[in-house]
Amino acid sequence: MDTRRFFLQGRLSVPSRILAAGFAALLLRGASLPALAAPKLPATGKGRSVFVLPIHGPIDKSLLFVFRRAFRQEKETRPAAIIVDLNTPGGALRETEEILQWLRSVEIPTYAFVNPHALSAGAIISLGTDAIYMAPGSRIGSAMPVMLNPLGGGIQQIPEAINEKILSDTRALVRGLAEENGYDKKLAMAMVDRSVEFKVGKRVICKAGELLNLTAKEATEIIPPRTKPLLAAGIVKDIPELLDEVGLRGASVVQFRQMPADRLARYITLFGPILFALGALGIYLEFKTPGFGLPGIFGVICLIVYFFGHYVAGLAGLEAIALVLIGFILLAIEVFAIPGFGVPGLLGLACIVAGFFWGLIPHLPSLPLLPGLHEALWKKNLQTALWKTLATLLCGGFGAYLLARVLPKTSAYGRLVLQTALDRDRGYVAVGGDQPTEADLIGREGVALTPLHPAGKAEFGAKRLDVVSSGDLIPKGTRVRVLRAEGSRVMVEAVPRQAEKAETDSVSV
Repeated sequence: MDTRRFFLQGRLSVPSRILAAGFAALLLRGASLPALAAPKLPATGKGRSVFVLPIHGPIDKSLLFVFRRAFRQEKETRPAAIIVDLNTPGGALRETEEILQWLRSVEIPTYAFVNPHALSAGAIISLGTDAIYMAPGSRIGSAMPVMLNPLGGGIQQIPEAINEKILSDTRALVRGLAEENGYDKKLAMAMVDRSVEFKVGKRVICKAGELLNLTAKEATEIIPPRTKPLLAAGIVKDIPELLDEVGLRGASVVQFRQMPADRLARYITLFGPILFALGALGIYLEFKTPGFGLPGIFGVICLIVYFFGHYVAGLAGLEAIALVLIGFILLAIEVFAIPGFGVPGLLGLACIVAGFFWGLIPHLPSLPLLPGLHEALWKKNLQTALWKTLATLLCGGFGAYLLARVLPKTSAYGRLVLQTALDRDRGYVAVGGDQPTEADLIGREGVALTPLHPAGKAEFGAKRLDVVSSGDLIPKGTRVRVLRAEGSRVMVEAVPRQAEKAETDSVSV
């Protein structure tokens, strides 16, 4: 069940509502807006801007990148209105819910322009706006939830108990949207539940057993005893005519469309866990080797690409980036300044994991709960972030294991580390006197004079040598044993404490 996605008829999911119904009209009239009446702004829109957000085609993740960018800019520029240009057969539940949540967050009028159809999730998004306008010959409706096979193959049969749960949730959602924005609740439910009959007076608009779909003419029809249109405020041929209808003639139109950065961000977020794991492994490998080289550069590039994609996608903010940066700084302090592994190292790992997790959760506005929307949306986002975090930890842990155990045995590692022995047989003479031969060193025990992270110094009798640990971080003062001596490269391991104790016990006074 967790791997499946719910949609609204036409391949859709369940959506929400909108905040801010008649803000400008309240200022002009001092009263709330009547149902279905379009919020009227000042008689001219000159010198003002209007954001147009297109929903063309299926509603998917790529649309969220456009919407998040648009609403970030809306907070800065304060346009006069937002128009959602709809030409969609529907889409997935989570994306639809987030679009509705963004629409609810603004304090300016929002309009839906059905051009030429808003089916399924598109119909529910329309219910989340202050007023609906339709192009000639357009249609709206048919928003029953369905389940699609994630591996393809079309619509799946939903078990009856689960179907009722989803349907009940969707009914509550559209009722909440209708109540909030002045639409007919029974009409809204007839779009999602075919058992609901919708009629005006004695005229049956939609029979039980059918889903409600309306043409532009039907949606704007006034049927006695009603004094208002069924659903839409009017029929307009294009956006300039819509602006005339709402009192914004002459306003500049800002069209938000998908940009190359949005498309790139989509792929980056898709492979985000792998990118972050590779970046962390590159930094880890840089900590394990002296100097700063290719692993560190590779790790930094991977992290920059990761956070760029998630920032464009409206996920990672400066807080998440700062947390990860602090985490790596704490790890560096642990590796280079403090022997062993203690509080700074644990805090560093916690900051990195927390920053990564935080960067996977969309920054949604905090709004009053709407039935069927807010809690479910946050739950799904948290579940996705948790799964991606676990996947990244597994990839990173497996990669660290390979680096520590397998890489030293590969030919690639041999090209990174000097393997040629500068021995006496080749005519090399050590400066400063005789040095122990390879045969002399193997098996000898000494004491680490500095922390080995992994390189450092150790003392063997009267000799001080540059050594490197076999992979573990060895604190200063630990007894070490030589495993291999290959020219100038001396590899050591920590002597087990039991062996140290046995040696001490065998010494008699």
